[in-house]
Amino acid sequence: MHLPSTRMILRLLSALLAFESVNAFAPTPSFRSATLLHSTLPAAPSIKLDPHDAWIEQLDYAGFAKEVTALGKELKKNTGKADVDHLNKIVNWRNIAAAIGVSTMWMPPNPLTIIALSTWTYASWTMIAHHTCHGGYNRVNAGRFNSRGFALGSVKKRIEDWCDWMMPEAWNVEHNRLHHYHLGEDLDPDLVERNLSFLREMNIPKPLKYVIALGLTPIWKWYYYSPNTFKELQVTKIRLDGRELPTNFEAEEPVTLRMLFFPKTDSDKAIAEVINPTQFMVQVIAPFLLSRFILLPAPLLLFPGALEPTLLFSHAVVNLVLAEMLTNVHGFITIVTNHAGCDLYKFRDEVQPKSGSFYVRQVVSSANYNGGSDLLDFSHGWLNYQIEHHVWPDLSMLQYQIGAPKLEEICQRYGVPYVKENVFVRLAKTLNIMVGQSSMREFPVEMEPEKDKARKGVTWKSTNVHQAVFKWKVHFSSVATKAVFSSFHFGMLNSRWQS
Repeated sequence: MHLPSTRMILRLLSALLAFESVNAFAPTPSFRSATLLHSTLPAAPSIKLDPHDAWIEQLDYAGFAKEVTALGKELKKNTGKADVDHLNKIVNWRNIAAAIGVSTMWMPPNPLTIIALSTWTYASWTMIAHHTCHGGYNRVNAGRFNSRGFALGSVKKRIEDWCDWMMPEAWNVEHNRLHHYHLGEDLDPDLVERNLSFLREMNIPKPLKYVIALGLTPIWKWYYYSPNTFKELQVTKIRLDGRELPTNFEAEEPVTLRMLFFPKTDSDKAIAEVINPTQFMVQVIAPFLLSRFILLPAPLLLFPGALEPTLLFSHAVVNLVLAEMLTNVHGFITIVTNHAGCDLYKFRDEVQPKSGSFYVRQVVSSANYNGGSDLLDFSHGWLNYQIEHHVWPDLSMLQYQIGAPKLEEICQRYGVPYVKENVFVRLAKTLNIMVGQSSMREFPVEMEPEKDKARKGVTWKSTNVHQAVFKWKVHFSSVATKAVFSSFHFGMLNSRWQS
């Protein structure tokens, strides 16, 4: 046996040092580029797994994918009239809540009115708009509940179909595309652990961190989610136009109203180059703000025989504001908690949609809540089937009920963790992630099949956004002014997308 010479050893060490130097000075991604994110070599597959992750070593990815795909096809094939009837039932429940809330909002603030108005907003988003925008009813004749046009294209359509703090076109990009196809990755705009890094790293007592986290719950939709979804739409539009993002703009970082209107850092100031504050207020915030909190209660000022019409109006506004705070809390508890917890996984790279690794990721980075009955599922906004929803995003609410126990059984047979807990248990785990008390599990992505990897980024055909050509001609009249805001165009008809 010949021992290696000193010269050979020195050459090897020099090569290793050179390799490390190249990686040390590699450029960091200034935008969401799959090429940059995957420029490093994958780690060796021979790694020692934590006992909690032992199930990964023997997982049959191909077999799991085959069964999950077959079940999804079965559920889609079985979608029919029963699903439309079920949707109409949920819509009627939503409408009853709206009728109760609106007809009593003139009264002094009271729990019945507030809960009814809150339920109206909550159900409109989490159940009706959510599943419609995903195309859950595109296979059947469900009238206007079709992703091709639902709440899209004009303020009128938005108010008629689904009016909330988020612009539907922006939400379709942020949620349907980025969140669903990058779940738990750095490219996931809803990754709680990353988005709350400022709070996790804040040098303050832990109890105060929990207070701050809870303080976000009544305002998160308009304070964070609305500007952040619009940011994703604007970033996408800039890239489709072939333009460069501003130098200091950090595309992966969340955007809040504070950052947009009261910037502190250079990256905050760069946000205004991507999101025009006036455009944001007019196109995104104003339709819901004006229609819900001013125009809706305005007729009370003309109420015949009312001794104090301004008092009735003020009662209505207070009820609407309190209902908005409640629906934010309700939404936070059932939405934000879907993908956060020390028992859920995060990932360092991307995989191909509908691959075995993709299906596994949707399961192990999501959590379900208790469910099974329409009333219980309604109270959860159908977000208690989050695992099934991420595996098959375009199913109806009824099919999620049918498919959940079947998918859980498949997961049990293959040893894939299927997390289902009480929603308040998930809330506690989410708060622990937010304040830095715990962290998400790091998935050993080196053990996933190489054929499942998306080394050049995720690419797919447009399905639910279709042709998003926004022609917003928004007219806001007052005694002295009338502002007409011009159109902007964003074409994605049958386009291929690459993150």
